[in-house]
Amino acid sequence: MTAQDMKAASSAPASAQMWQHPGEIARWLLEHGEQPVPPLDITRVGIGQSNITTLIVDARGNEWVMREPPPGAVSGTAHDVEREAGILQSLAPSAIPVPRVIGTGRSPGGTAFMMMNKVDGAALETEDDARALSEQQRLQLGLSVAATLGRLHRVDPRTLGIRPSSTPYLTRQMRRVTEAWQRHGAASPHHDDWLSVHSRLEDRRPDAPAPVIMHGDFRLSNLLVRSGTIAAVLDWELCALGDALADLAWLLDDWRPPTEAEIVMPSPTRAGGFPDREEMVAVYQELTGFTTDRLDYYRAFSQWRAASLLQGVLARRQAGAMGSHAAVAPERLEHSIAVLLASAASHLDAL
Repeated sequence: MTAQDMKAASSAPASAQMWQHPGEIARWLLEHGEQPVPPLDITRVGIGQSNITTLIVDARGNEWVMREPPPGAVSGTAHDVEREAGILQSLAPSAIPVPRVIGTGRSPGGTAFMMMNKVDGAALETEDDARALSEQQRLQLGLSVAATLGRLHRVDPRTLGIRPSSTPYLTRQMRRVTEAWQRHGAASPHHDDWLSVHSRLEDRRPDAPAPVIMHGDFRLSNLLVRSGTIAAVLDWELCALGDALADLAWLLDDWRPPTEAEIVMPSPTRAGGFPDREEMVAVYQELTGFTTDRLDYYRAFSQWRAASLLQGVLARRQAGAMGSHAAVAPERLEHSIAVLLASAASHLDAL
């Protein structure tokens, strides 16, 4: 997608976002010690529905990555790219591979953006991406994914300089998800199933554990992979201090085997050859020493939350508020919501 295509698809004012101003990007890069050679080619990358990620390539092939909020994003939410930049800078000395942040700034229209160096590697977003790796590479990559999450959860939470919330992670997440569902899902055909899972999650909610640094969206499509190894962990916008098992459960829900029902969120592991979930948990436990006795609860919670997020995507799609990037058919979203809620109920049955 070229800059012109993105402009046509966006509902933002023409001057709002930085990707619409190649000249300003070149000027900003020069001011921050980079050496861009015009003209700049600007391309949207990734299939996510949140912050906009663009690849910037100059006439000599030099590359940078820019992150900025989507049109209409509310300040102080998960779309806060300046907060995300601070997290990356805090983690830079750790064992977690992250891109180097060049800096943050404001577009001529006043929206914030973050600029990073381009790390060599590619995200695995589809089964075809995974098939480009050998089965041995898939196996080793999977074990490395589990170990990387474990290492993140062992980083001292004080590293980020974020004050822990007085409200437990699950409490605040369930409140936010419920508020979103009330806006987008009350008329959904899945409403009764959603309410049933929600009630059971409330009844069985565990006590809050000691908080860890959570990535918030840790999955293969948010990792850059080079030669079968992790080159960088991306997309830290949902990073928070919270429950380790919530992060692990989100990863495991994305870790779908070929025998499991396909949902709208692509799962590269369906290509086969990756370690199974039990192996992933074993690696994670060995590295962290954390107990996973309540993992079924967190699996149910993460699937209920994912179904709720998809309901919001469906509502925005139906309202025409999301443009054409990574468009998904409404019936596929409906099917995925049903699959996730049914699976969440099954995990609660297993407790």
